[in-house]
Amino acid sequence: MNPDLGRIYLDNASTTPLDPRVFERMRPYLTENFGNASSIHSFGQQTKDALEDARERVAKLLGALPSEIFFTSGGTESDNLALKGVSMAWVRAAKYAHRPHRIISSQLEHKAVLESLAWLESFFGIKVLYVQHDSNGRFDLNHLQALLHQGVGQEQTLVSLMHANNELGNLNPIAEIAAIAKQHGALFHTDAVQTAGKLHFNVEALGVDLLSLAAHKFHGPKGVGVLYVQTGTPFESLFHGGNHERNRRAGTENYAAAIGLAEALTISLAESESTTIHVARSRELFLTCLAEAGLSYALNGDAGNQLPHIVNLSFAESVKDLDGDMLLLGLDAGGLAVSSGSACTSGTAKPSHVLMALGRSEAEARASVRFSFSKFTSEAEVRRAAQVLENVLTRFAAA
Repeated sequence: MNPDLGRIYLDNASTTPLDPRVFERMRPYLTENFGNASSIHSFGQQTKDALEDARERVAKLLGALPSEIFFTSGGTESDNLALKGVSMAWVRAAKYAHRPHRIISSQLEHKAVLESLAWLESFFGIKVLYVQHDSNGRFDLNHLQALLHQGVGQEQTLVSLMHANNELGNLNPIAEIAAIAKQHGALFHTDAVQTAGKLHFNVEALGVDLLSLAAHKFHGPKGVGVLYVQTGTPFESLFHGGNHERNRRAGTENYAAAIGLAEALTISLAESESTTIHVARSRELFLTCLAEAGLSYALNGDAGNQLPHIVNLSFAESVKDLDGDMLLLGLDAGGLAVSSGSACTSGTAKPSHVLMALGRSEAEARASVRFSFSKFTSEAEVRRAAQVLENVLTRFAAA
C-alpha cells in the first residue's frame, strides 16, 4: 500500500484502509453539513435526512427494516449492546417473572463477547455455557443441541456465536445454528464483523435476532458500527440522556461515519465478487511463495472452510522456541505489518486465547501469525511479504 516507503500491510483483518470514495462521500458531513439531526432547523434536518438515508441503505443491504438498524461506535460496542441489552431486558422482566436465563457461546469468540459474558455472569449471575469445538475450530452442533435441550421451557436463552472467526478465518454455518436455536425457543446473536462487506447475506435468511458489524473492516471509517435488532427482540438501552437511535443509544450520532459506513458497505458488496477472487489469489500466491522457499508451517483453522482473505500460520516447526513478539517486530522492521491475532488483544503478552482454546501449545500459539489481504493488496506486495518472512525466519533459525 505504500511503495514509497517499502512498507507492506497484511493486517486487514485488524483494520482496512479507508476507500477514497468513502472519504469523498463523508467529506461534506465533516465540513459544511454539520447540523445536529435532533435540531428542528434546516441544518439539523439536512443531517437527519442523510443519516436516515444511510440507515435505509444499510437496512436494504442486510434485508432488514430501517427501524431495526442502530448505529454504534463499532463492533465491540455492538457486541456489548447485543448481549447486555437482551440480558438487562431479562433482568427487568425477572422482577415480575422469576425465570432463570442463560447465554450459550464459545471460547473462540472475540474478547468483546467473552468479557461481556464474564461481566454478566459476575454481576447478574447469568449462567454462561460454552459449546464445544474440535481442534480446527469447528463447533459441535450436537453439543449445542444438547445444551439447548437442557433448558427448554425453563430458561430464557440467548445463543451468541460468530459468523466467522477473526483470527482463523473459519466460516461458521450460522443459518443452521440459528435454526437450531429457534427450534429450542432461543434468541440468536452473531458477530458478523469479519463477514460484513465481504459476503452477501440477509438477516432474515440467516435467522438471526441480533447481528454486529463494524465499518473499518470493509474499508469504511473507524469508530462506527451497526447493531441489527429484529423487531420484537427484548432489549434494554444501556445509554441514557437522549432519544437518539429510537431510544436505544443516547448520544449525538457520528453522522459522517454512519454515512461512510453505508457507502463502504454499498461499495464492498457491489465489488465483493472481484474482491473475493483477488484476495483468494493473493492468499494462494503467498502460500505458494512460502512453499517455494521451503518454509515449514502449520495451518491453524478449518482449511476447507475459511474466509479467503485470512490465513493463520504457526512457524513453531521452523524455528525452535520462536518468540512471536520478536517475530512480529522482525517482520515490521523488514517492512511487513501483520499480527498474531485480534487487534484488540494482540498488544498483550499472552498467547492467542483462540489458539489456546484449540489445544495448541503455548509455543505453537506464540509462533503463530495471521496474514490478511484486501482488494488493495498487490501481487508485488505478496511476493515481497513472503521474502521478508523467509529472511526473518532464516535469521532467527541461525541465531
